Amino acid sequence: MLKVGVTIHKDGEWYVAIDPVTGVASQGKSVGKALKNFQEAFGLWFENAEEWEKERAVKGEPVATMVIELRV
Repeated sequence: MLKVGVTIHKDGEWYVAIDPVTGVASQGKSVGKALKNFQEAFGLWFENAEEWEKERAVKGEPVATMVIELRV
């Protein structure tokens, strides 16, 4: 079992799930579908990833994801 940090955001009618460490992303019409699709996409990525990419994915366990307001 591997812990992966996934950020989910809404883009129009779609929910997008992305792992910022590996860049693996997927989408769905609901959060649940986006996560299900992400799991499939990540599995395919992991099967074909180089060893160094897999090591980076394992070491990249998330600490926190936050939404902050910025004055621009």
